[in-house]
Amino acid sequence: MTSRLRPGRIVRAAGRRIPRRPFRLVMPVWIWRPLFRFWLSVVRADPDRGRAVKELLVTYDDAYRALDLAAIDYDEGVHPKHRLTRYHDFFVERVNPGDTVLDIGTGKGELAHDLVARGGASVVGVDHDPSHLAYARTNFVDERLEFRDGDVVEGIPPGHFDVVVLSNVLEHLGQRVAFLARVVESATPRCVLLRVPLYERDWTVPLKAEVGLSPYWDRDHEIEYDERLFREELAAAGLDVPELVQRWGEIWAVAEPR
Repeated sequence: MTSRLRPGRIVRAAGRRIPRRPFRLVMPVWIWRPLFRFWLSVVRADPDRGRAVKELLVTYDDAYRALDLAAIDYDEGVHPKHRLTRYHDFFVERVNPGDTVLDIGTGKGELAHDLVARGGASVVGVDHDPSHLAYARTNFVDERLEFRDGDVVEGIPPGHFDVVVLSNVLEHLGQRVAFLARVVESATPRCVLLRVPLYERDWTVPLKAEVGLSPYWDRDHEIEYDERLFREELAAAGLDVPELVQRWGEIWAVAEPR
C-alpha cells in the first residue's frame, strides 16, 4: 500500500505524542462524563435533524477510534480483534505445511506469524510502515518468517508463492483489478486468501452517506464491499471465488486463478 502523508494524519500523529496522564487530574471522569452526556442531548435536540445526526455520527466514530487505540494498549500492542474474531483461523486452515506464502500488507506480522507457527508455512510479509515492521521483527522471529519493507503497488516480490494473503489490503487501493492481476501473474499462486470490510455491516454506514459523511470506516479506504461487487472485481482479475463467508462485518474468501 502507498503511504500517504496527509495534513490530517500528521496532526493526529503529533496529537498522539501529547502526554495524556496529566489531563486526568484536571479532567476527572466524574465531572466530564455528565457534561459530555448533556452535550449529546443538546446536539440531539437540534431542530435540524440531519445536522444533529451528522454531528452525533462524527462523535460516534471519534469514540470508536479512541476505543480501537485503547483496545490495542489493553492487549499490549496487538488489537484484540485478532483473538476475539479468530479470523486467523480462516487463513491458517487454508494453507498446507510447507507452503510458501506472500503476505501483502502484513502490518505488525500477527497473521504471518500464525501462518508459520500454526500452519507450517514459510512466509514473506511485506509492508511499507516502518513502525509495523519494527514491531513484527521484534516480536515474531522464526527462520521461516521474513519481513520486507516495500510498496507492493510499485512492485511485487519476485518468485513463485503457493498462497498470497491480502488481509484488509484491497480496500486501500485504487486500481484493484489491475493489482490483483499483477499479483497472480507474478506469484502464480494456488489461491489468494482475502479479507475485506463489508459495507452492509451496520445500519449507521448508509446513514452516514445519507447525511453527507463518508460511510467508510477508515479515511484511507477507497471502497467497502458487498458480495456482488467483491465477486465482480475478482472475476475481472481472472479469479474465481469458490469459498466466501461473511463474518464480523467482513468478507473472508478463497480466490483461485482460472
